[in-house]
Amino acid sequence: MATATLIARDNITYAGPANHYRLDPPLRGFEHVMVYMEPAYGGASPRVVISPKRMGGEPMLNVPLPGSVSLHHDATIDEAAWFALLAAGGYEIVVPDPVVDDSPAEFDEPTTLEPLALDKAEPEVAEVIRVHELAKELGITSAELLAKLAEYGSTITNASANVDHDTAQIMRDIYAEGE
Repeated sequence: MATATLIARDNITYAGPANHYRLDPPLRGFEHVMVYMEPAYGGASPRVVISPKRMGGEPMLNVPLPGSVSLHHDATIDEAAWFALLAAGGYEIVVPDPVVDDSPAEFDEPTTLEPLALDKAEPEVAEVIRVHELAKELGITSAELLAKLAEYGSTITNASANVDHDTAQIMRDIYAEGE
């Protein structure tokens, strides 16, 4: 059975909402694709497009793959992706189960991570560290760190992404308290 595993939901491209999928088997040699919506504009119908995507990189928006079609009505990104991936090669969308943390909360209210304002930061404060490097420093897996970052409001989704200085320090503080 051909499967399209959801990697990231509702990324925003210049054209509109998009989802990132890993395909098995690959479509025309591409294992990762971005399915995005181009809204109706003027007299043009809405369109769903499947584009190749390099893991951790930008989608190749000017390279539409089979399954990219014009729609006759508005649809959500999930409806459009289902239709396009089915047409592209009979792919069934698989959504991984979310990681559930049943441990008791350590804080009364969740802490939201704010992005570092680089224009106001001093140069030594604006340093960044990759997720996998910070995870190694903390003695945990990258997946555990990504889950913790998501729990505190971060949108970082892969181990090669950078974590700003303030966010890294918050994670160090959390894990220093015995997390």
